[in-house]
Amino acid sequence: MNTVPNTPDHSDNPPPRVSVVIPAYCSAAFIAETLDSVFAQTFSDFEVIVVNDGSPDTAALEVALRPYANRLRYLKQENKGPSAARNAGIRNARGEFVAFLDSDDIWLPDYLRAQVRFLENHPQADASISDAVRFGEGAGETTWTMLKNGGSGVLTFDEMLQRQGGQIPSASVARRLRAIEVAMFDESLRYAEDLEFFLRICFPDRAVGYPGKVLMKYRQRPGSLTSDPGNRRWRVAEIEALRRLGQKLALSESQRKILNDEIAAADAAIALADAYQHLSENAFADALQCFRTANTYYRDPRITVACACLNAFPRLAGQVLKWRWRERSRRENQHP
Repeated sequence: MNTVPNTPDHSDNPPPRVSVVIPAYCSAAFIAETLDSVFAQTFSDFEVIVVNDGSPDTAALEVALRPYANRLRYLKQENKGPSAARNAGIRNARGEFVAFLDSDDIWLPDYLRAQVRFLENHPQADASISDAVRFGEGAGETTWTMLKNGGSGVLTFDEMLQRQGGQIPSASVARRLRAIEVAMFDESLRYAEDLEFFLRICFPDRAVGYPGKVLMKYRQRPGSLTSDPGNRRWRVAEIEALRRLGQKLALSESQRKILNDEIAAADAAIALADAYQHLSENAFADALQCFRTANTYYRDPRITVACACLNAFPRLAGQVLKWRWRERSRRENQHP
């Protein structure tokens, strides 16, 4: 890894309170807007570290970064994925807190102030995760609430394992020493690495906090996990991350049961999404098999009836089920 020439050396300055770590990959068109949101923060005691993760648009990226050169540190490495880029930033960070921000997302002006204040007021929490707004792809803006039941609060490891709270890196601030203590992000995970990281952050007796405020904007782009129909890729990545977690941590019997239940739930969700995908392709026998697989977990009488109808009247039942799925998806898009 090399520091790009003309990037200032701030090592002699007093350590900042917060280190902002921005992994950059194919985001030259967006990173100026991202950096503008950082430098517009009402909280000013921070440093910015941009890590070029072997991006194919490096030339354009460096042009976009040029106006900010004296206000950030710029690091380059071969492409190793977002986890490795964030870890490079953590290793070079000097702040008490590390704030993660993807290079196409945007913070609202009070983001850092609110996150730092929350962690100061909740010493048992080693990370703070804000609510967000999804935007992009011409879909308008929708609120993304991280706590399952809304509001603010602090979750234990068991509660995080039960998925009572969500997470995205750009909405997250962590205590730097704790991030290092738990070995940072798993660089072998390309997706759901944030889920696995924040679960390790609070194991066994720490916590993750939720201020319950919308403090950032998450950009959806074609190919992103959140633009994936049925969240299939996310579910597959989630299962791998949870399995990896189970190999690393000395879980209690009750915690391992929670873990296995969460994996089973994700498997069932994939099977259900696959069933509707097969329906859209008029592959009724495959859809029936996926519905049956999903229902070994859900044990839902409605799915049982759907299976019976598909078995007896596959084409008619398939058309009805496709219509119901389209209506459900439409309602969910109107009221996320």
